[in-house]
Amino acid sequence: MTDETINAAQCAKLLHCTEQRIEELTRSGELPGMKFGRGWIYVKSDLLAYIAERARKEAEERRQDLTARKSVPRLDIPLRPRRQTPPPLPVPAKAFAQGPRP
Repeated sequence: MTDETINAAQCAKLLHCTEQRIEELTRSGELPGMKFGRGWIYVKSDLLAYIAERARKEAEERRQDLTARKSVPRLDIPLRPRRQTPPPLPVPAKAFAQGPRP
């Protein structure tokens, strides 16, 4: 392999995942790679461009999600007053009927 092309093991190391995951992504067409003999080869600059494109896409999705959450008020959460008045204390009936104790 040259500096410009890498194999599946080197690609996995670059993308911080397993070789099996790299081969799955390549077979599905998500990663740009080429079958060469029994293994896969990848152009390093294509992989770096893929990483940069995906990072920009995910950042834009997070930004849109954050903007959408800020602009829409949450109507499903009921508003409660900050303080609630405590319930009234029970008044014992016998204390008032007998009068003060000696």
